[in-house]
Amino acid sequence: MDQADKPVIAPGRSCDGCTMCCKVLGIAALEKPTQQWCTHCEIGTGCKIYGSRPAECEQFYCSYLLTADLGEEWAPAHCKMVLAYEAHANRIVVHVDAGRPHAWKKEPYYSQIKTWARNAIAIRGQVIVWQGLDAVAVLPNRDVNLGRVKGTQMIVSIPRPDGGFDLTLMDRDDPRLKGRS
Repeated sequence: MDQADKPVIAPGRSCDGCTMCCKVLGIAALEKPTQQWCTHCEIGTGCKIYGSRPAECEQFYCSYLLTADLGEEWAPAHCKMVLAYEAHANRIVVHVDAGRPHAWKKEPYYSQIKTWARNAIAIRGQVIVWQGLDAVAVLPNRDVNLGRVKGTQMIVSIPRPDGGFDLTLMDRDDPRLKGRS
């Protein structure tokens, strides 16, 4: 990623003192499992291989860094959650530290996550909370525990007759997904 492609960090934000993404995210290039501290992380300080870190790490910017509208309570080191936006899936993702799996259900977080879910409906978006290793689809009127998502599965929006939709797991090779991105 060259300098022109790097996202703009919100004023006053930095990763200083925060290493939460080094725990909650899986990094394929390092064979680092989700919800385990990276062996290259000095907790609370930073990456010991920062200059040669994999592209997955170099290209990741949490939403807290990028979104000035998020309050200080959303700082990952404080709330034990890492927010991200997956443009390819039109999805807001909340990665919750497995050591505090219900942190997202506390205020002020839960009401904000529900607001995001209401707003996502209008644009066929999704809000997914990774509660440890389990995916939870957050909808305006309910939360649906999807459980563990296998590498062969994807989270899919299914329209309902009332105009709403449900989120469910489907195998990537399911014929019903033909023509969907």
